[in-house]
Amino acid sequence: MNEPLHPSTLGEILDRTFQIYRAKFWIFVAIAAVPALAMLSIHIADTSWLNIRPPFSLRNRGSAAMWSFLHSLAFYHLSVFLSLLIYPAFAKLASGLILGEIGTVASSLRFSLARWRSYLWVAILKLSAQLLIPEILMVSLYVGLFYLAYATGQFKNPKGTLLLLLFAIPIIAGSALVLWIGAALSLTVPACALERITGTRTLRRSWALTKDSRLRIMAAWLMIVITSLFLMVGLRLLLRLVIWIFLGHQFEWTSSRLYAESYYALYAAISTLILPIYPIAITLFYYDQRIRHEGYDIERMMEAAGLNAPVTTPAGVEEGQA
Repeated sequence: MNEPLHPSTLGEILDRTFQIYRAKFWIFVAIAAVPALAMLSIHIADTSWLNIRPPFSLRNRGSAAMWSFLHSLAFYHLSVFLSLLIYPAFAKLASGLILGEIGTVASSLRFSLARWRSYLWVAILKLSAQLLIPEILMVSLYVGLFYLAYATGQFKNPKGTLLLLLFAIPIIAGSALVLWIGAALSLTVPACALERITGTRTLRRSWALTKDSRLRIMAAWLMIVITSLFLMVGLRLLLRLVIWIFLGHQFEWTSSRLYAESYYALYAAISTLILPIYPIAITLFYYDQRIRHEGYDIERMMEAAGLNAPVTTPAGVEEGQA
């Protein structure tokens, strides 16, 4: 896997991503199983004995749908947060394969635990910047648009087109903002892990490195997400069909509960398989952007020839010990 570093196209990065994944498949899966099993435990605890209740009365389908959405959104944020905490282990292992080093499950996890406070803070910053702030702006836009429509009397004779626009505009604007910020801050964790920087410096570092390549990063992320969604929807429908065939309507409560727990177990299994793909791709983007902006490939060749010392502290070496 120790190929010469060079600027790569999107197709080359995706192809190399799967090469790296196949090369250490079981190690990547073992690392990905950590957040997947954590989320599975939380889901099972919620359905089995926590049974988190809404703070408002579910008087109609609208309020029930709102609670279901908020509940799912909270679990999504938690899943993203746990995944971000394990990203440094992926970055360390993928970086080692890119640069011709040997990595194991234990060494990758130790790498993450060695600076867990820094990674925790960076995960909070990235989650806030990429998801929480755009969501707050989207809700504010909803409130503003509906207030404007109410103040101008548009709700007296509401039209379907108006209501569609009121709902669609914030969603489209919010989704575009999440994608753009996500691409701009996508290299935050690799920069933190491999350059040993932390805090807002990692956000600024990613912002600078991703210039001129944010559309490529967005395209890679969308391809991975769309593939994952199709896989999950297909397996979810298959699971529902299997449970209905074997249990039928006479065991409605049992089948409903069995379906929920089976779905969470299936989701954990799929997450374990899919989770490593994006961190590997992002690590490749990290090195690609350093090559394009900083001539990192030339720096590595000069280091190999003994012509100069590395500019940054090597990954895995504590500050003050390099």
